[in-house]
Amino acid sequence: MKAFASTMVATLATATPDVAWTSMGHFKVDKAAFLEIGNFAGSEKFLLASSFSAGPLGTGKVFVIPGVEAAVTAGSVDHLKQHQLDMHGVSLQWPNSVTIIPDDVFGFRAIMVPDGFLVPGHADGGLYIIKMDDEDITKSQSVTKITEYKKGYFYHMGHWVDLNGDGRLDWITARSNAKADGGELVWFEHPVEGLTDATWTEHIICSGPDVGIEVIEDGPWKHEIVVFAAEFFNEKVAYYRVSTKTGDLVGSHIIDDGSILSAYSVTFVDLNGDGKKELMVNNHETDDSTNGIWSYDQPKHWEDSWTKRELASDFKNAFSVFVPNMAPGFPYAFYPKVADEGHKGNAAHILVAGDGDHTAWLMTNTDKENFVWDRDTIHETRGTVGALAFADLDNDGWNEVWVPDYDHSYMEVFRFHAIEESVEFLQ
Repeated sequence: MKAFASTMVATLATATPDVAWTSMGHFKVDKAAFLEIGNFAGSEKFLLASSFSAGPLGTGKVFVIPGVEAAVTAGSVDHLKQHQLDMHGVSLQWPNSVTIIPDDVFGFRAIMVPDGFLVPGHADGGLYIIKMDDEDITKSQSVTKITEYKKGYFYHMGHWVDLNGDGRLDWITARSNAKADGGELVWFEHPVEGLTDATWTEHIICSGPDVGIEVIEDGPWKHEIVVFAAEFFNEKVAYYRVSTKTGDLVGSHIIDDGSILSAYSVTFVDLNGDGKKELMVNNHETDDSTNGIWSYDQPKHWEDSWTKRELASDFKNAFSVFVPNMAPGFPYAFYPKVADEGHKGNAAHILVAGDGDHTAWLMTNTDKENFVWDRDTIHETRGTVGALAFADLDNDGWNEVWVPDYDHSYMEVFRFHAIEESVEFLQ
């Protein structure tokens, strides 16, 4: 710890009863939006970031930031550099949840880019696959659009799963035209030829899902996946059962269509450490008095009512002259100490990307039985904190958290550690 401390500016953040966090510096990432930390088979780990401009004439970008493991191990990220991927003539509108494609999908290195948003000039989205260089993680070889043009529709996120039993992983996603009842749950069939210049056959499952989804492959029904949906424009939370033999809708159930307002994201996770998963949902509102994060208890029979509990509320949106801010952004179940995850009895912390409140938050459980969390500020920025990422890149047993400031184009990284280490750090 003393060797580590000597390389850093002593910037110690507020501590909760069980953890503390320290800044490891910051570096430039232009208009960072969605983040992922991961690697290709045989590659070093890297930070993947989407970037977009809110203006009607701006275009989207995808960045790779290599060297993250070495930077975190050395104790400073200040020297990290963004590398913009060549899109080979493709113009992205508003790239959302960019993700590393699992190796078993194609057998080569690739990235999925769901694109588009409701901002004027950016609504005609699509799904793009970036084929990456076999050796250099900062270089791309080609970009393929696998979707046909559908005016006014855009995509946020999705999941790879075989939905017709042919052994190839297909892509299931939601798309929206920014209108109530305009969303669609749809899957794109992975062709036998693999990735070519041709678009993939689309299968519309049903209407409803539009923005946030989470796909569960180990739900209570055989030969089915469960798609939890946070339906922003429908102001609803629901789940949809989809056959893994035919890709058809089997059934659906509304969890909340009366109180959630503009539902934004869903995560199915054990929050209080009792061994049973809850559904964590946030909405995304301009009104501070109605925004928040909630959990829904999983009933014995999923067709029954899911009991709602408030986890956090009253996220204060920052003032904006032109377009009102909205909060909160995505919440994440989080274990500062890596070994705590997956062990019954350990309640999760909750990281929150505050989005329009310009803050990254840490929520700490204080009452497991009654689902009570306190909230502390990790970092208050001067701009939008749309998403977060975390990983233990130096293998010290503690996660680091990556916090973007979209408006000012920088990324700050915080190292989590025990409170006892804070004292040694400052000496």
